[in-house]
Amino acid sequence: MPANAPTKEGVIQKRVLVCASPDTVFRALTEAGQLTEWFCDRAEADARVGGELKAYWRCGKRGYQGRALFRRLEPPCLVELEWIDDGTGMLGKNQRHTLAYTIRRRKDGSEVLVYDEGYPPPDPEAMAVLEEGWISVLRDLKDYCETLERSSRPKRPRGSPA
Repeated sequence: MPANAPTKEGVIQKRVLVCASPDTVFRALTEAGQLTEWFCDRAEADARVGGELKAYWRCGKRGYQGRALFRRLEPPCLVELEWIDDGTGMLGKNQRHTLAYTIRRRKDGSEVLVYDEGYPPPDPEAMAVLEEGWISVLRDLKDYCETLERSSRPKRPRGSPA
């Protein structure tokens, strides 16, 4: 479960512990095929500095698109994106905000810190919706990475020592 950090106005900070390697988490955040497993319905990702990430979602009969530029990539420790709003989100057309995932190796996996900044100061209700959205996104990332990590471990024969 993601933990909350104190936030300043217009900034969202969250943290989650993931029982998966930093490499697994980094790939889940940067590879189109993996993004479609936990984050969106369809994705395109050119994971290089200056490359573009496009994510597509269906909600009923409507479709939504998110677009971002990769600003910094330090495998497997950092993914920094500049999200560009298409005008259907909270920011307004062509508004931008910075999103950074810092991935730290821990004894049992990884700690993922998310920092999302650049929103105009929203009202408390809108900020609460954004905060809940991030908790949901991080829960999905955690579940996906942990499942992926478990499925990639070699199976031990029955009766063998742990």
